[in-house]
Amino acid sequence: MYLVYKCDNQHSYQSLDLIAVATTKAHAIQLICNQASNENESISDDDNYNLNNIKQTQGYKGEGEFLYQQVEVNVLF
Repeated sequence: MYLVYKCDNQHSYQSLDLIAVATTKAHAIQLICNQASNENESISDDDNYNLNNIKQTQGYKGEGEFLYQQVEVNVLF
């Protein structure tokens, strides 16, 4: 499972807002693209590269940044 967040430009933990939950990495990235579109922005090729390789945007043209993380379900931490 993948948790999708919107955060401030510094990716601070205090700013993380959960915006979506996805079952695959591809779905997580698509949901980020959908949210960018909802904000009248788009995900650039550089953003897409970063999402696929470091799981976050760097320099998103809209307000804030996006990131996602993979989590295991039904396990204790």
